[in-house]
Amino acid sequence: MNREDRLEAVTEDHDAARQRRIESARQALNAAGTKDCSDCGRAIPEARRMAAPFARRCAACQSEREREFYCR
Repeated sequence: MNREDRLEAVTEDHDAARQRRIESARQALNAAGTKDCSDCGRAIPEARRMAAPFARRCAACQSEREREFYCR
């Protein structure tokens, strides 16, 4: 597989993963209880839900997740 083929495959994988996240977010928006953080259970503020409708966590929990991920 040449470089262009690998790049195309990676791009397709990325696009497919993105589409799955979008679909998951759509389903979550239609599900009951999506106004609550999946980690702490507190309400996700409406401003955050409007800015990032796919958000499953409040800003504090999301920040903690990102710190854990990037600080390994």
